[in-house]
Order: sequence, then C-alpha cells, then structure tokens
Amino acid sequence: MENQNKKSTPTQPNQRLVSPSQELHSTSSNEQSQKRNSPESPRHESHVSAQSPKPSRNGSFPPPLFPQEIIFEILSNLPVKSLLRFRCVSKSWKSLIADNFFIKKHLKRTQNDPEFSKKRVLINIADIAPRTQPGSTIKSCSLTLKSIFEDPNVNTTEIEYPSKNESHSDWIVGSCNGLVCITIRENTVLLLNPTLRVSKRLPDIGFKKRRGYTVYGFGFDASVDDYKVVGVFSYPSMVKVYSLRTNCWRRIQDFPFEVFSNEAGKHVDGTLNWAVFSGQDGDFSIVSLDLAQETYKEVTQPCYGDGVDERTLGVLDGYLCVLCSYRKLYAEVWVMKEYGKRESWTKLVSIPYLRYERSEMFLTPVSVSKSGEILLRYGVNILLYNPKKNMFRIPMFPYDVISYISQAEVYEESLVSSTAVNQHR
Repeated sequence: MENQNKKSTPTQPNQRLVSPSQELHSTSSNEQSQKRNSPESPRHESHVSAQSPKPSRNGSFPPPLFPQEIIFEILSNLPVKSLLRFRCVSKSWKSLIADNFFIKKHLKRTQNDPEFSKKRVLINIADIAPRTQPGSTIKSCSLTLKSIFEDPNVNTTEIEYPSKNESHSDWIVGSCNGLVCITIRENTVLLLNPTLRVSKRLPDIGFKKRRGYTVYGFGFDASVDDYKVVGVFSYPSMVKVYSLRTNCWRRIQDFPFEVFSNEAGKHVDGTLNWAVFSGQDGDFSIVSLDLAQETYKEVTQPCYGDGVDERTLGVLDGYLCVLCSYRKLYAEVWVMKEYGKRESWTKLVSIPYLRYERSEMFLTPVSVSKSGEILLRYGVNILLYNPKKNMFRIPMFPYDVISYISQAEVYEESLVSSTAVNQHR
C-alpha cells in the first residue's frame, strides 16, 4: 500500500528531452520494474536520481537535444540574415546552413511564401544632375515586398559591388533565386547576392564593339542546375552564353530578330523572353530562348483588342506578362498562367492613366499583393494601384530618389552564392 500511495516525481525543468523510441523503452522498463515489485515477487525499492546536465567551463549549459529533422524545419523558415548569425552556434549548424539541399529547401520556401515576407525590391536611381556623363545608383528597399504594400514609408540601402562608379550607367538585367545580374556600360557583367553581399565579375564577353548595342538576359537552366547569362549583340548579330559552372562564354545560334535596345530578357521557366520587332511593319512580337536546348521560338500572344498603341513585356510574380496601353486612357495587364500555352493568357487588371500634364506612356508591373493591389512603375515613379477601390497610393521614398526611378526589380533573399561555381551539382 505504501508504494501505491507514492506520487510520481515531476519532470525537472532541466531534464533532457528524449525521443519517442527512448520514451517507449523507458515505459517498458518501468512496467517490468512494477512486475518485479508486485506482491508475487520479492519486494525491494530502487532509488534513481535524475541528473541535471553539467555546465561547461564558461558556465553555460548545453542546448537541449532536438532531432535533426526539427532543427532543419526551424532553420529553413528563418530569414537569411538570422541564418548567417546562427552559423557560429555550432559546427553542425554551420555545415547544415551551407549544405546544398538546405539552400534549395530554404529557397523554395521563400518563393512559395504568399506573404512575400522574404522578397525585396531593387530600384535603379537615374542621376539626371548636369554632368558630362549621366550615372545611376542601385539601391535595395529596406522593407520587404509585403511591408511595401502595407507601409507607405520606404527607406533604401545602397548596394555595394565591384567596379561601382556613380558616373557609370549601371543596369539591372534581372534576378533569379536571389542572384541579381548587373551590367556596367554594357561590357562589364556582375552576378551578386545583395543579401549575402557577395559578387562575381564575369569574364569579358569578347564583343568588339564598334557600333550597335548589347542586351542581356539572366536565368536558370534546371536541366543542368546552372545559372546562365545571355548576351545579344545587335550589329553584327552575335549571341553568347555564359555558364556559371564553366565560368566562360561560348557562341550559339544568332538571334532571329532585332531586339529593343533597352530591354533585358525576361526569365520564366527556364527561358529568356525578349520583345522584338518582326515583319516588315515592325510589329511587336515575343521571342524566347530555351536555356537548355538553346533554340528560339515565337511566343503566341492574346487578343488585345483594338486601340493598343504601346506594349511592354515583363515578369509578374513568376509569370510572363504584357502591359498594353490604350491611347493613354487606360492600360491592361495580361499574364500567361501556364508558360507556352496561348489559352492560359489572362487579363489580370485594367489601370486608368493618371491625368498629369507630363503623363508617361509606360507602366511596368512589379508585383501583385494577396489582396490584388498591384505595384507598378509609372514613368520615373513607383505607384500602388488598388483595383477594388480604384485608388492609387504613392510609397514615400527618400526625396532624392522619388523622381528618378528608372528600374524596379523584385529579388528573393537566399543563400545562393555567385562565387561558389559548382555549388549546385
């Protein structure tokens, strides 16, 4: 009776956690012990004390032991800046955060986040102050894409990279999986990760430029797990592809049409897409380059209707999109929900033009929030348009940049490094 009236000892706060299999084994051992202490067996008592973990030399206690799967799940949901700090926790954490499988898992969760909590916006600030040569500055919004939709006050942080010069006209080619491609005066190409603050200068493309211009595209070839940059030289016609794995350029089949001088290739599902002039009338067409097959094809477009006078090609949250202007009255945004299928083109939204004295023709969609509000570039400014309320909002950038935004590009925070050439094998 004395043993039956004893209360169980409560778990100590610093008692080590055990796995379900250990718990099952412990339960089985207790049942055997109870059988030995039953009236049919000789009665005896055993006194076992729960030992607390001993502190280390510096007086700190070791962290609780969690299964590796739990640690993986927790870390893969954290921001990159937190993960960079946590590399010093232990050698095993440092090794896990640098592991290729973990990097890809973390990237996938970032891309699938409907709240855009780990995506940011790069803006290219054109300097129109009187100078011998105009320059530009690339900055990152301090707020995430989610916060820009919610908070009208947006600060910016200047992006640092090699060969940076305020008198140069730098250009954002595009972003992919956290890497951003930048060109400086058309002949210098950089790959950088703004979050990791690491960059790589690509070898010289080798175009002997006399006249004409060079446009670029940047994307990912999933068939070989490789990042590629494509350079298209207009005159004479020549196309080269750079591979991050091999770290070299090589020539491929020439581009079949004349590309726009200020347009970079838009990356969607392993293809780069350019707006081009085609036919005798110079009609607006879309030509894609398959990064795996290195073949060109024309992308079919939707039926825009009558009255279209301007079209702009872009990428909106991973979908190929076209913005059509109708005689400066309104614009429509069309998105290709399933790349390569004409029937998947869907009209997303109609946007009325603002009645300013110097209203711009071109609007470039940047992103769409979960509530349907669209972030877009209107001339040299960035606006938010709410189609449900038919209202515009203007995010409050610092005064020195509000009137000079020439580009806006969304990028993801990721652990993908431009310096680790073979990290994706």
